[in-house]
Amino acid sequence: MTPTLFAFFVCAGGLLASGSRALYLQMVFCLFGAAAAIALPALGGATITPAVMFLPFLLARALGERGLGGCLRQVSFPDAGFWLLLLVVWGAISAYFLPRMFAGQLQVFTIDRDAMHSGALLRLSPLYPVSGNLTQSGYALGAVCAFVAMRALFLRKGRLDDFRDAVLLLAGLNCLAGLVNLAEFYLGLPSVLEYVRTGGYAIVESYELAGLMRLSGTFTEASGFAGFTLPLLAFSATLWLNNVRAGYSGTVALILLVLLLMSTSSTAYVGLTTYLFCLTVVLVWRGVVHGKVPRMRPLIFGGTLGLMAISIVILYDPGVVTRVAEFFEVTVVNKLQSSSGIERSSWNEQAWSNFLNTYGAGVGLGSARASTFPLVLLSNVGAFGTLLFLVFLSRVFLRIGPNRALPTAAVPRAARQAVLAALISASVSAGVFDLGVAFYAFAAAATVTPPKPEPLLEEARGYA
Repeated sequence: MTPTLFAFFVCAGGLLASGSRALYLQMVFCLFGAAAAIALPALGGATITPAVMFLPFLLARALGERGLGGCLRQVSFPDAGFWLLLLVVWGAISAYFLPRMFAGQLQVFTIDRDAMHSGALLRLSPLYPVSGNLTQSGYALGAVCAFVAMRALFLRKGRLDDFRDAVLLLAGLNCLAGLVNLAEFYLGLPSVLEYVRTGGYAIVESYELAGLMRLSGTFTEASGFAGFTLPLLAFSATLWLNNVRAGYSGTVALILLVLLLMSTSSTAYVGLTTYLFCLTVVLVWRGVVHGKVPRMRPLIFGGTLGLMAISIVILYDPGVVTRVAEFFEVTVVNKLQSSSGIERSSWNEQAWSNFLNTYGAGVGLGSARASTFPLVLLSNVGAFGTLLFLVFLSRVFLRIGPNRALPTAAVPRAARQAVLAALISASVSAGVFDLGVAFYAFAAAATVTPPKPEPLLEEARGYA
């Protein structure tokens, strides 16, 4: 076990930060998804990221405020935390027993860390217990800790506002990282972000596609950056639509949108298109049911301005349409025909085969990899684990508080949008079960029911 400089910052923040500040630190540490706080050579070079390392400190704050009973209530039946806990328990059981039950009988795509330096990160090999069973089980346990700690901390008045501001801070820092990444490539500035990519991962950075840089920010590759950025965009845009910190949230959402468009990632383009389609359907539905669409004038103005800008560019340089079409043909349309697309398709085919050949039981959490999250679930934790995850999601999305008109209610709505965006991104390119600490923080916030207004306040509003 080898600690890094990040471990010092995590420990210092964990020991000194209050409950509110701990929320900020937990979300900010999520930005460093390619950094190592602790290296684990005994597990083939696996690493503990700063966000995961900070979780025990966050849980300690929750226990200090709410006690053991208050934290355990966050996983009580039939709430979302209960189903998440069942999923993780089943995942840990499957990680231990299933690779041994089906050992040598199946072929799986698994991560071979010993071959990392030779470039052969994934190989088709017989099923057997691997370090991924342990690391993915650990990340799954971290998911429960993140959910429980966040939900317990949110019980204190004002914490939803703290969470909102922490996510907006994270979004702003992600914007800054993206802009620095662009400056490194286009302006020739010294590489700064390499100092936060210290994890034991394969780094795919600073290469071109159709003459443009593949934007990775603080992550290992463009798809990782896109998968992290899209939920932040959804959260910020929802706050802007609800007129919550509209100046800041709207500016951050716009910058994130531009960065996603510049990322050259198929995950960004497919995920963004799918999410915007879902958002459009929701806004149209609200317009039909409630008779108005939030922020309609700015949306119409922005859309009109965007169409005018595109028209001017096309009139000035008609060839730009052809170049853009060729670019999207390379990044999206022909993605499956590329070597990367063919490889990822083979992962999915093998994952589906693993699901069928184990009669729906799966090969165990962390045993196999796919390139889309639904097949990761089916191949790793089987039909039962997938069902538990779906029930968990249903409790996240169907938990609607009675006070939707309150400003605080905008935060759970924004969190639900972030969860949706994260699931869309994961369905495009996620290769492992772990969705990250930020996903479960958003899920926790999405299940919070905003407190009812004080009766005297309601009476005062009636006289106003």
